[in-house]
Amino acid sequence: MTPARAAGKEAHRAQLLQALPDLLPMASAYHTGWVVLQLLGVISGLSSERAQIVRHLRELARARPLASVCIAGSADCGLLSVLHEALGDGIAALEVRIADRSPVPLALCRGYAGAMGFALTLELSDLRMPPDPAAPRADLVLAHSLLSFIAPGERAALLGQLAARLAPSGSLLLYQSVRAQHGPALLAYAPQQVERMVGASLAAQRTAALRLALLSERELEQIVRAFCAAKTTHAVASSEELAAAARAAGLDAVRCERLPARALEGHRPATPESRYVKWMLQGQRAG
Repeated sequence: MTPARAAGKEAHRAQLLQALPDLLPMASAYHTGWVVLQLLGVISGLSSERAQIVRHLRELARARPLASVCIAGSADCGLLSVLHEALGDGIAALEVRIADRSPVPLALCRGYAGAMGFALTLELSDLRMPPDPAAPRADLVLAHSLLSFIAPGERAALLGQLAARLAPSGSLLLYQSVRAQHGPALLAYAPQQVERMVGASLAAQRTAALRLALLSERELEQIVRAFCAAKTTHAVASSEELAAAARAAGLDAVRCERLPARALEGHRPATPESRYVKWMLQGQRAG
């Protein structure tokens, strides 16, 4: 792991730890569980994919200087920390917008940016709706796993709204898991998966290096069970679906690339026994 990547991961973890006391009273089952499970090392979050995303972001920035970036959907401040790692101190010169329908990740991103010393614009909105026509358009819209939270019939419209956020010649960069022929379209935890997630969390909590002092074991178990109940997602069946939806949204130069297996080595998915591969989707709005 490079020093820059290690620093990015540590900054992300430090911000999650710092935010946890304020996060718990927000009582957002999905977001609280997502943060706690990452801190305990039960799930990986973006950590296994950071290097790939950083490389893609730097390639885009070299091809066209970025003045504005919109992060579309954010479970926590992880994607923002990856953008920061990719651009370094140059992020302070950008207009960075975070758009999400929940105030919880917006608060986490605000805390991260404040700690790292750069400005953000926070937008509480449903990304399926048209963007504010008065809002500036972005050179880059960045998203991760967003389509998992959107019903299949709404995905094409969502990608159209993301494309509408782009300035001419701006790029969409989206990362998405694909579950080709691997189970039902609607993904939820089976009872035995919930029990395994609870067991892994309690085992990690009993490890001195990972223990979250704020939480009793009973509180931790409640958080994990609530997370599992809240996390119902929709499978994407193929990379062809991703590419076709991007073209239907009016994007050109559509590129769909599977992340190499080595990038996902050691990945600990948020859904136990989840069988998928991760794809990068890139497209550009006409100039």
